Amino acid sequence: MNEWLYSLRWSLPYIPCPGERELGQVTVQAGECCPASLLAQWVPGSGYAIFIDFMTLKPARPWSDERKAATRRRNLERRINRVAPLFAEELTERELAARPDYFTGK
Repeated sequence: MNEWLYSLRWSLPYIPCPGERELGQVTVQAGECCPASLLAQWVPGSGYAIFIDFMTLKPARPWSDERKAATRRRNLERRINRVAPLFAEELTERELAARPDYFTGK
């Protein structure tokens, strides 16, 4: 089940924090409002703000070898075309020959 994390944190990046950077935090079920205990600590204009972080339980999915290979080749072509568009084909072939495993997604 998803959870949300409400916290009262210092929110002015160019002004040094006068005390604790985080005054409190509360974890609630997704969709619930900010708890009254945290709202009671907040003072408008004090430099602190209420933040919400969405805690997800989904694990990161690994990329398939085909997707990695396609992305690596596309990035290679982009880099080479930006630096040396006249010799792009030749330089791309050299790089693919020099590191075949990398560009097949291994």
